[in-house]
Amino acid sequence: MNIGTQYKPDGEFKAQARLFQSKYRAEVLEVDFQDYGNRLTDPDAEAMLNYYDKLNSRESLRQRYPKYSRTRDADLLRSEHIPFNLLAPLNTNREVATKIISDVWKIDCAEIKLIEIEYAPKEKYLNDGTAFDTYIKVILKNGRSCGIGIEVKYTEQSYPIGKKESINVKNHNSLYWETARESGVFKNPDDEIFGTDEFRQVWRNHLLGLKMIQEKVVDEFYSITLFPNGNNHFHHVIPEYISKLTDEAKPNVIGCTFEKFISSIKGSSKFEEWKEWLNQRYITKNL
Repeated sequence: MNIGTQYKPDGEFKAQARLFQSKYRAEVLEVDFQDYGNRLTDPDAEAMLNYYDKLNSRESLRQRYPKYSRTRDADLLRSEHIPFNLLAPLNTNREVATKIISDVWKIDCAEIKLIEIEYAPKEKYLNDGTAFDTYIKVILKNGRSCGIGIEVKYTEQSYPIGKKESINVKNHNSLYWETARESGVFKNPDDEIFGTDEFRQVWRNHLLGLKMIQEKVVDEFYSITLFPNGNNHFHHVIPEYISKLTDEAKPNVIGCTFEKFISSIKGSSKFEEWKEWLNQRYITKNL
Protein backbone atom coordinates (compact mmCIF):
# COMPACT_ATOMS: atom_id res chain seq x y z
CA MET A 1 0.00 0.00 0.00
CA ASN A 2 1.04 3.59 -0.67
CA ILE A 3 2.22 5.43 2.47
CA GLY A 4 0.37 8.46 1.14
CA THR A 5 0.87 12.21 1.08
CA GLN A 6 2.95 13.78 3.84
CA TYR A 7 2.88 17.41 5.04
CA LYS A 8 6.06 19.37 4.31
CA PRO A 9 5.61 22.12 6.97
CA ASP A 10 5.69 19.51 9.80
CA GLY A 11 8.43 19.90 12.38
CA GLU A 12 10.93 17.09 12.84
CA PHE A 13 9.02 14.96 15.36
CA LYS A 14 5.60 15.53 13.82
CA ALA A 15 7.00 14.52 10.42
CA GLN A 16 8.39 11.32 11.96
CA ALA A 17 5.10 10.57 13.70
CA ARG A 18 3.01 11.27 10.58
CA LEU A 19 5.22 8.98 8.50
CA PHE A 20 5.09 6.33 11.21
CA GLN A 21 1.28 6.39 11.32
CA SER A 22 1.13 6.42 7.51
CA LYS A 23 3.27 3.28 7.43
CA TYR A 24 1.12 1.68 10.11
CA ARG A 25 -1.99 2.29 8.01
CA ALA A 26 -0.35 1.00 4.84
CA GLU A 27 1.69 -1.92 6.19
CA VAL A 28 -0.29 -3.14 9.21
CA LEU A 29 -3.89 -2.12 8.55
CA GLU A 30 -3.37 -2.45 4.77
CA VAL A 31 -6.08 0.08 3.91
CA ASP A 32 -6.18 3.18 1.72
CA PHE A 33 -5.76 6.78 2.88
CA GLN A 34 -7.73 10.00 2.57
CA ASP A 35 -5.98 13.39 2.09
CA TYR A 36 -2.80 12.54 4.03
CA GLY A 37 -1.20 9.17 4.65
CA ASN A 38 -2.14 9.22 8.33
CA ARG A 39 -5.87 9.64 7.67
CA LEU A 40 -8.24 6.72 7.16
CA THR A 41 -11.06 6.76 4.66
CA ASP A 42 -14.48 7.29 6.23
CA PRO A 43 -15.59 3.62 5.87
CA ASP A 44 -12.41 2.35 7.55
CA ALA A 45 -12.62 5.00 10.27
CA GLU A 46 -16.28 4.18 10.92
CA ALA A 47 -15.18 0.55 11.28
CA MET A 48 -13.01 1.87 14.18
CA LEU A 49 -9.66 0.79 12.70
CA ASN A 50 -8.08 3.65 14.64
CA TYR A 51 -8.84 1.78 17.88
CA TYR A 52 -7.65 -1.41 19.55
CA ASP A 53 -10.12 -4.20 18.85
CA LYS A 54 -9.88 -5.76 22.32
CA LEU A 55 -10.05 -4.80 26.03
CA ASN A 56 -12.91 -2.32 25.85
CA SER A 57 -11.22 0.34 23.69
CA ARG A 58 -13.93 0.47 21.04
CA GLU A 59 -16.73 -0.06 23.53
CA SER A 60 -15.45 2.87 25.64
CA LEU A 61 -15.32 5.04 22.55
CA ARG A 62 -18.93 4.36 21.60
CA GLN A 63 -20.10 4.73 25.20
CA ARG A 64 -18.51 8.18 25.38
CA TYR A 65 -19.13 9.19 21.78
CA PRO A 66 -22.04 7.30 20.17
CA LYS A 67 -21.60 9.04 16.82
CA TYR A 68 -18.75 8.96 14.33
CA SER A 69 -16.40 11.95 14.09
CA ARG A 70 -14.04 12.11 11.15
CA THR A 71 -11.71 14.49 13.01
CA ARG A 72 -11.36 12.16 15.99
CA ASP A 73 -11.80 8.72 14.42
CA ALA A 74 -10.09 8.99 11.01
CA ASP A 75 -6.83 10.72 11.93
CA LEU A 76 -4.22 8.32 13.27
CA LEU A 77 -1.96 11.26 14.19
CA ARG A 78 -4.24 13.37 16.42
CA SER A 79 -4.24 12.67 20.13
CA GLU A 80 -8.04 12.59 20.67
CA HIS A 81 -8.29 8.86 20.02
CA ILE A 82 -5.25 7.84 22.07
CA PRO A 83 -6.79 7.65 25.60
CA PHE A 84 -9.19 4.98 24.35
CA ASN A 85 -6.22 2.85 23.26
CA LEU A 86 -3.70 3.77 25.94
CA LEU A 87 -5.88 3.92 29.07
CA ALA A 88 -9.40 2.49 28.59
CA PRO A 89 -8.13 -1.13 28.75
CA LEU A 90 -7.07 -0.56 32.37
CA ASN A 91 -10.76 -0.70 33.29
CA THR A 92 -11.02 -4.36 32.22
CA ASN A 93 -8.79 -5.55 35.06
CA ARG A 94 -8.68 -3.05 37.91
CA GLU A 95 -6.59 -5.30 40.15
CA VAL A 96 -3.78 -5.43 37.59
CA ALA A 97 -4.30 -1.75 36.74
CA THR A 98 -3.79 -0.84 40.39
CA LYS A 99 -0.34 -2.44 40.30
CA ILE A 100 0.55 -0.68 37.05
CA ILE A 101 -0.46 2.73 38.45
CA SER A 102 1.55 2.07 41.62
CA ASP A 103 4.57 0.96 39.61
CA VAL A 104 4.75 3.61 36.89
CA TRP A 105 3.67 6.70 38.85
CA LYS A 106 4.59 5.66 42.40
CA ILE A 107 1.05 6.37 43.58
CA ASP A 108 0.30 4.27 46.68
CA CYS A 109 -2.88 2.89 45.16
CA ALA A 110 -4.97 0.23 46.91
CA GLU A 111 -8.17 0.23 44.85
CA ILE A 112 -9.56 1.84 41.71
CA LYS A 113 -13.06 3.27 42.07
CA LEU A 114 -13.52 4.90 38.65
CA ILE A 115 -11.85 5.14 35.25
CA GLU A 116 -13.48 7.54 32.82
CA ILE A 117 -12.19 8.61 29.40
CA GLU A 118 -12.80 12.23 28.33
CA TYR A 119 -14.03 13.30 31.76
CA ALA A 120 -15.67 16.72 31.82
CA PRO A 121 -17.05 17.36 35.32
CA LYS A 122 -20.61 18.64 35.15
CA GLU A 123 -19.91 20.83 38.18
CA LYS A 124 -17.73 23.20 36.09
CA TYR A 125 -15.31 23.67 38.96
CA LEU A 126 -13.36 26.34 37.08
CA ASN A 127 -16.40 27.83 35.35
CA ASP A 128 -15.11 26.68 31.96
CA GLY A 129 -14.63 23.57 29.84
CA THR A 130 -11.45 22.25 31.46
CA ALA A 131 -11.53 18.44 31.38
CA PHE A 132 -9.28 15.41 31.71
CA ASP A 133 -8.49 13.11 28.80
CA THR A 134 -8.74 10.39 31.44
CA TYR A 135 -9.79 10.59 35.07
CA ILE A 136 -9.04 7.82 37.56
CA LYS A 137 -10.33 7.89 41.12
CA VAL A 138 -8.53 5.61 43.54
CA ILE A 139 -8.34 4.80 47.22
CA LEU A 140 -4.83 5.02 48.60
CA LYS A 141 -3.42 2.48 51.02
CA ASN A 142 -3.82 5.05 53.80
CA GLY A 143 -7.57 5.15 53.07
CA ARG A 144 -7.61 8.61 51.50
CA SER A 145 -9.37 9.24 48.19
CA CYS A 146 -7.21 10.40 45.32
CA GLY A 147 -7.95 11.75 41.86
CA ILE A 148 -5.60 11.22 38.92
CA GLY A 149 -6.15 13.57 35.99
CA ILE A 150 -4.34 12.56 32.81
CA GLU A 151 -3.70 14.73 29.76
CA VAL A 152 -2.55 12.80 26.67
CA LYS A 153 -0.45 14.51 24.01
CA TYR A 154 1.07 13.12 20.83
CA THR A 155 2.69 15.74 18.57
CA GLU A 156 0.80 18.69 20.08
CA GLN A 157 2.74 21.37 21.91
CA SER A 158 1.54 24.83 22.97
CA TYR A 159 -1.77 26.21 21.71
CA PRO A 160 -3.23 29.70 21.17
CA ILE A 161 -5.53 31.04 23.86
CA GLY A 162 -9.32 31.04 23.46
CA LYS A 163 -11.58 34.02 24.11
CA LYS A 164 -13.10 32.90 27.44
CA GLU A 165 -9.81 31.43 28.57
CA SER A 166 -8.12 34.76 27.85
CA ILE A 167 -10.60 36.55 30.12
CA ASN A 168 -9.92 34.10 32.96
CA VAL A 169 -6.15 34.38 32.53
CA LYS A 170 -6.07 38.20 32.40
CA ASN A 171 -8.38 38.60 35.42
CA HIS A 172 -6.44 37.66 38.55
CA ASN A 173 -9.72 37.51 40.46
CA SER A 174 -10.98 34.66 38.25
CA LEU A 175 -11.40 31.11 39.54
CA TYR A 176 -8.09 30.17 37.92
CA TRP A 177 -6.00 32.49 40.07
CA GLU A 178 -8.27 32.19 43.11
CA THR A 179 -7.85 28.39 43.01
CA ALA A 180 -4.09 28.74 42.61
CA ARG A 181 -3.79 31.05 45.61
CA GLU A 182 -6.05 28.94 47.83
CA SER A 183 -4.22 25.70 46.98
CA GLY A 184 -0.96 26.71 48.64
CA VAL A 185 1.05 24.58 46.19
CA PHE A 186 2.66 27.37 44.13
CA LYS A 187 5.72 29.36 45.13
CA ASN A 188 4.13 32.38 43.45
CA PRO A 189 0.47 31.64 42.65
CA ASP A 190 0.15 34.86 40.63
CA ASP A 191 3.13 34.16 38.36
CA GLU A 192 2.13 35.31 34.86
CA ILE A 193 4.06 32.43 33.28
CA PHE A 194 1.18 30.05 34.06
CA GLY A 195 -1.08 31.88 31.60
CA THR A 196 1.36 31.68 28.68
CA ASP A 197 0.76 29.39 25.69
CA GLU A 198 3.59 27.13 26.83
CA PHE A 199 2.31 26.41 30.34
CA ARG A 200 -1.42 27.11 30.31
CA GLN A 201 -2.62 23.58 29.41
CA VAL A 202 -0.62 21.94 32.21
CA TRP A 203 -1.69 24.67 34.65
CA ARG A 204 -5.42 24.41 33.87
CA ASN A 205 -5.49 20.64 34.27
CA HIS A 206 -3.61 20.93 37.54
CA LEU A 207 -5.99 23.66 38.73
CA LEU A 208 -9.00 21.47 38.01
CA GLY A 209 -7.63 18.80 40.32
CA LEU A 210 -6.72 21.35 42.99
CA LYS A 211 -10.26 22.73 42.84
CA MET A 212 -11.63 19.22 43.32
CA ILE A 213 -9.59 18.99 46.52
CA GLN A 214 -10.95 22.36 47.65
CA GLU A 215 -14.50 21.16 46.93
CA LYS A 216 -13.73 17.99 48.98
CA VAL A 217 -14.37 15.67 46.03
CA VAL A 218 -11.01 13.99 46.70
CA ASP A 219 -8.39 14.26 49.43
CA GLU A 220 -5.38 14.24 47.11
CA PHE A 221 -4.72 14.75 43.42
CA TYR A 222 -2.08 13.84 40.83
CA SER A 223 -1.81 15.73 37.54
CA ILE A 224 -0.15 13.63 34.84
CA THR A 225 0.85 14.50 31.28
CA LEU A 226 1.46 11.52 29.00
CA PHE A 227 3.49 12.17 25.84
CA PRO A 228 5.86 10.31 23.50
CA ASN A 229 9.57 10.58 24.17
CA GLY A 230 10.13 12.45 20.90
CA ASN A 231 7.91 15.38 21.95
CA ASN A 232 10.63 17.59 23.38
CA HIS A 233 8.18 20.37 24.27
CA PHE A 234 6.90 18.50 27.31
CA HIS A 235 10.36 17.34 28.33
CA HIS A 236 11.00 21.06 28.87
CA VAL A 237 7.61 22.34 30.07
CA ILE A 238 6.81 19.76 32.77
CA PRO A 239 10.07 20.11 34.77
CA GLU A 240 9.88 23.90 34.43
CA TYR A 241 6.28 23.89 35.68
CA ILE A 242 7.19 21.60 38.59
CA SER A 243 9.99 24.00 39.57
CA LYS A 244 7.29 26.61 40.26
CA LEU A 245 5.70 24.40 42.96
CA THR A 246 6.49 23.99 46.64
CA ASP A 247 8.63 20.99 47.53
CA GLU A 248 5.63 19.22 49.08
CA ALA A 249 3.56 19.66 45.91
CA LYS A 250 6.18 18.63 43.35
CA PRO A 251 5.58 14.83 43.49
CA ASN A 252 1.92 15.35 42.54
CA VAL A 253 2.68 16.69 39.05
CA ILE A 254 4.16 14.08 36.73
CA GLY A 255 5.41 13.98 33.17
CA CYS A 256 5.46 10.46 31.77
CA THR A 257 6.42 9.21 28.32
CA PHE A 258 4.36 6.72 26.35
CA GLU A 259 7.45 4.51 26.41
CA LYS A 260 7.64 4.45 30.21
CA PHE A 261 3.93 3.81 30.63
CA ILE A 262 3.79 1.05 28.03
CA SER A 263 6.86 -0.68 29.48
CA SER A 264 5.06 -0.87 32.85
CA ILE A 265 2.14 -2.89 31.46
CA LYS A 266 2.19 -6.45 32.72
CA GLY A 267 0.17 -8.83 34.87
CA SER A 268 -1.96 -10.81 32.42
CA SER A 269 -1.65 -12.39 28.99
CA LYS A 270 -4.30 -10.03 27.60
CA PHE A 271 -2.37 -7.03 28.90
CA GLU A 272 0.88 -8.37 27.43
CA GLU A 273 -0.85 -8.64 24.03
CA TRP A 274 -2.16 -5.09 24.43
CA LYS A 275 1.35 -3.93 25.34
CA GLU A 276 2.75 -5.40 22.11
CA TRP A 277 0.01 -3.67 20.10
CA LEU A 278 0.74 -0.29 21.75
CA ASN A 279 4.44 -0.64 20.99
CA GLN A 280 3.68 -1.36 17.37
CA ARG A 281 1.16 1.46 17.12
CA TYR A 282 2.90 4.36 18.89
CA ILE A 283 6.60 3.72 19.50
CA THR A 284 8.25 5.09 16.39
CA LYS A 285 11.45 3.03 16.53
CA ASN A 286 9.41 -0.15 16.03
CA LEU A 287 8.31 0.33 12.42
